[in-house]
Amino acid sequence: MGRGPYEKSGILRETSIGPLARVHETFEITYPFEDVAKGDATRRELLNDELVVSVVLWYVPFGEFDGSEVVFYEEEKKLDLKTEWIWR
Repeated sequence: MGRGPYEKSGILRETSIGPLARVHETFEITYPFEDVAKGDATRRELLNDELVVSVVLWYVPFGEFDGSEVVFYEEEKKLDLKTEWIWR
């Protein structure tokens, strides 16, 4: 099967991971905040102090979730946003 122009142009994101390759991905997660006025300046304050992030990596051999998929990595981590948060 040939590659179409949509794959060659980079519109689709490459999501494969090569064997023994380390991959570093950055994801932006919108999180509810509130702009609070203190004096003559405003600052953003988070509405919650903790966030639970769940990562699940699947092997999907035929490209669809039809019962033949396999979970090969799963991790859940609780982040304390008061100590680990950096505004960018």
